[in-house]
Amino acid sequence: MTVNYYTIGMAGHIDHGKTTLTKALSGVDTDTLKEEKARKITIEPGFAPFPLTKEIHTSIVDVPGHEKLIRQMIAGVAGIDLVLLVIAADEGVMPQTREHFEILSFLDIQNGMIIVTKSDLIDEEMKMLIEDDITELTNDSIFQTFPIHYVDSLSLNGIEELKQRMADRLKVTKTRSALGPFRMPIDHIFTVKGQGTVVRGTVYEGEVHEGDELEIQPGNELVKIRKLQVHKESVSTAKAGQRAAINLSGGSKADWKRGHVLVSPQVFSITDTVDLVLTTGKDWSGKIKQRSQIKFYTGTSEVMGKLILFDRNELERSVDQVFCQVRLNEPIVTKRGDRFIIRRPSPEETIGGGEVIDPNASHYKFGSSTVNLLREKFEGTPVERVLQVLQNEGTLTDKEIMKLTGIEDQQMNGILEDLLNSHTVHHISGYYATNVTIQSLEEELTRKLNAFHEENPLRQGIPKAEIVQSLKGALQQKVITGLVERLLQKSTIRITDQFVHLPDFVPHYPQKWEKRMSQAVNELERMGFEPLDFLSVYKNQQLPDELYMDFKYYLVKDGMAEVLFDEVLISSNVFINGVKILKSKTNESFSVQEAKTALNLSRKFLIPILECIDLKGYTVRDANLRKWV
Repeated sequence: MTVNYYTIGMAGHIDHGKTTLTKALSGVDTDTLKEEKARKITIEPGFAPFPLTKEIHTSIVDVPGHEKLIRQMIAGVAGIDLVLLVIAADEGVMPQTREHFEILSFLDIQNGMIIVTKSDLIDEEMKMLIEDDITELTNDSIFQTFPIHYVDSLSLNGIEELKQRMADRLKVTKTRSALGPFRMPIDHIFTVKGQGTVVRGTVYEGEVHEGDELEIQPGNELVKIRKLQVHKESVSTAKAGQRAAINLSGGSKADWKRGHVLVSPQVFSITDTVDLVLTTGKDWSGKIKQRSQIKFYTGTSEVMGKLILFDRNELERSVDQVFCQVRLNEPIVTKRGDRFIIRRPSPEETIGGGEVIDPNASHYKFGSSTVNLLREKFEGTPVERVLQVLQNEGTLTDKEIMKLTGIEDQQMNGILEDLLNSHTVHHISGYYATNVTIQSLEEELTRKLNAFHEENPLRQGIPKAEIVQSLKGALQQKVITGLVERLLQKSTIRITDQFVHLPDFVPHYPQKWEKRMSQAVNELERMGFEPLDFLSVYKNQQLPDELYMDFKYYLVKDGMAEVLFDEVLISSNVFINGVKILKSKTNESFSVQEAKTALNLSRKFLIPILECIDLKGYTVRDANLRKWV
């Protein structure tokens, strides 16, 4: 069963019931701070585990609704997959409803529901007024397509139906990519006595494992993962869409704060100059001039900077697309396609938001040539568009790439040929994938095999079908199968009897039980031709039950024992010696009685041993006789 992970964000005006709704859905009170309890408002984003179904596991983010806590709100909604815009039935759309709605629009949240809370307080006439309010707010936006759902978090009316509708929406929602580099914006840092520093956040992309080395950026500090938790449960892996707490060793820790990012080493841009495409809101109070001070938000970071305009000296309300730049007072981590928000520091208000075009920007001259340059960057070269859709989708056929990029057949063939020749892209089983995607899968497969060999030293490896199935969530089955064949050709892995393993791995006794397992084998040899059942031999050495079948299979596979019947094994040394004795004491053919005399065995053991000798090809049956081959 594949489990998909999502983050659900609560947004809306203060005191409209976001925290109460979170508790009604998940059973968790996310207001944990003493001040939050005293003032009865959310001050910091709260997080609640909320497994909707066996296949859909979510985290609910309850963000502050107060106008003075917009920074915390932006940090909270960064990285969500489904938004619940909460509106109280007894108040309707309020100022922070509008600002949260605008921020969510700038962040390009495409999936959501509008939840009317406290619905037990209103009648049908009031419902019509609320829906008029919502229509006016969401007109000409993606939000006008979001369903409206009425609930009462105290009586729990509508809660079960809401859960079902949320599950239905998430079933058709694409999960975040666990392929490629890891990135987790940090929103909380704390110290656990005896454990050290822990950072917490929502994993944007990639996945991470205990023992991995990562960087804290900005600052270029190398750290190592000691322990991982997802909603207070210890795990060995955390992946995109999950809420993770990561115990780190290394680094200075003193300067870490919300806005720092935990990333794969030497992958992401650390920058203080960023090219942007910006859309401005309609509800802020006027114009902002060239090079004005602004607050820039992306992920969980908030940094002061200057807004640089290239085709105007003032920025006004309701502008659809402005190609511009920010020059920040402090470096941040970002990449092409990231969403951002810009706010005025005084008076505090949201100006607009949009998309990062280039995180590694240069300083440009004022004028239309710069605007055209940024527009071309935004729209992307054909090669950039191909790489972008492959990064987003994982693998695609050439027809699918053409459909998503709008690039025609002849040009597409040339682009793909160049990308293949430069090893930027690979072609496997009819699909194209970036080198980053393929390397990530190769690393994942190697990691799986390393972990399996460490945990199961008696086994040859993982069945090929199981390997393909375990990686199938990332890419199509035929691509995974093709990747396995590719790795076989490179000798990165090997297959023995349909078991996939690392090339230098040889099954062996676990170090902890090596002496006792050797003693069990010696005991089996001492028993000669009439051994006890092997389970008794095994238990006499006080070996763990869970290793019995692996040990038994290992002895047979490695040629150290033969199966006589049921759980009875015979030492291979004893068996070979028996063959020699039998051959020396019989003629070219012999009967069961002659064999009994030669080996001096009861029929209980004699017949299985003779059948085993047949099976091994030493003899063949001819009526009541056996002939030596």
